[in-house]
Amino acid sequence: MKVLHVSKSSTYSGMENVAINIINAMPEDIHSVYLTATGSVETKLLEHDIEYIGVEKVDENAIKEAIDEVKPDIIHAYEYDCSLMCTKVTDTIPIISHIYSVPRWVQKIGPKSVIYGGACKNFTKIIIPNKIVEEKAWFKDKMAGKTVVLGTPFNAVKIFEKGYLPGTEMSKDKLEKYKSDLLFVGYLTDDKNPYEFVRIVKEVKETHPDIKAIIVGGGDLGSECLELIGKYNLSENIIMVGMQHNPCIYMNQTKILVAPSKFEGFGMAAVEAMAFGKPVLVSKVGGFLTTVNDDCGKICGTDKKPVDRDAFVSNINELLDNQEIYRMKSDGARRRAKDLNNFETYMEEVKKIYEDAYQTARKN
Repeated sequence: MKVLHVSKSSTYSGMENVAINIINAMPEDIHSVYLTATGSVETKLLEHDIEYIGVEKVDENAIKEAIDEVKPDIIHAYEYDCSLMCTKVTDTIPIISHIYSVPRWVQKIGPKSVIYGGACKNFTKIIIPNKIVEEKAWFKDKMAGKTVVLGTPFNAVKIFEKGYLPGTEMSKDKLEKYKSDLLFVGYLTDDKNPYEFVRIVKEVKETHPDIKAIIVGGGDLGSECLELIGKYNLSENIIMVGMQHNPCIYMNQTKILVAPSKFEGFGMAAVEAMAFGKPVLVSKVGGFLTTVNDDCGKICGTDKKPVDRDAFVSNINELLDNQEIYRMKSDGARRRAKDLNNFETYMEEVKKIYEDAYQTARKN
């Protein structure tokens, strides 16, 4: 069986990590090829020895050419745009639409939501990380009977090893640069809301003048974040380290992970931090609603105000000042990570989706 994975993103983030994990976990009789726009994601593909086709832009012509070259039995398309493009270039190859996010246009009637809703009938399956993605979609009635809720593949043991083992090989002085009180991990985009993290640190500094925070991630808002850090005189408190090959080291060495996102499909960074027993403070959006609870951290927001800065600040102060509460949340984070450890079952489900689609196509 041949599977063509199609993603238009040139960068490496949550969705690309999911795709790479899926490809690596499939047995040898499932041959995978990844179609991607050329960019930083190629480093990860090469690192994992994944066969891929790199093009300047993933569009309908690029997908047609990849289909001609690979001759796939199944197409696994990531996010809405790629899913739609695939329906336009083939009506004979089973298409799996893998949705990771629910952007604003999906939640209301409009040209794109009408088009995607109409295309749902052409998908063999629609994989979503949680039921919220379907519930918020304007075209949810069109998705009915097609969706499979799989969460996001998470291997708690592997994540812990990535963060813990490298630290054992470092000197105390070298390890010191990874330590922080507060940690932000994510691509620096509006959805991830790094500006708000800076503002939260600014307010926490009023009660904890020596607070140390680290921002891990690259992206479009990097220079703007630096400007904001300078404006608030936080240069001694916040360090921006850019994209990191292994952000898990930072997670293992922090006290609290803070994620004031405006949107999250799943929120993998928060779940990964839990593997190290780190309390997580998150906004009331997306996947956080299904992964974070009061035992492992706090959802700092309401339906009317999903990102509540006051709630973030008060919970940070409590965790920094009360060792007993911190210990309880830390223990709860480890338990929650164990509960969310789904890697093997996730991959078995994906394999079954492939096999069912393959067999159905052969019968037809």
